[in-house]
Amino acid sequence: MMLLPALVSAGLLAGCGGGMMSNGTSTAPDRIAMQPDAVPAPRVLRPTDDGGVFTMTVGRTVGLVVPDGTAPDPKVEGNSVEVVTMNNVDGSNRREWELRAIRAGSTVLRAAGAMPYTITIDVRQ
Repeated sequence: MMLLPALVSAGLLAGCGGGMMSNGTSTAPDRIAMQPDAVPAPRVLRPTDDGGVFTMTVGRTVGLVVPDGTAPDPKVEGNSVEVVTMNNVDGSNRREWELRAIRAGSTVLRAAGAMPYTITIDVRQ
């Protein structure tokens, strides 16, 4: 009667791995919006973060600071981040925005001018 447990064990082991390897291109819901190279957003983003991909959770807020008083407002592609212009009252000749993560998804911020940048923010629940 030792044959039955051996067959059950062999059957369980044969199912491990399934023979299908993942290449990371799954369209599972948890992989659709997220970039594989994304890192948590720092408290303040700057033009030096050009090309960066950052993550935020819904409800989190970070700053975007451009040390140029004539910098244009960022162009926003996506609806997961609300961009709020902050008034500069300290005379530091810079532009500043508050970035609020309001829903899951991906948003790209772009600006031209003397300090161009493209920053991607992936927002998670």
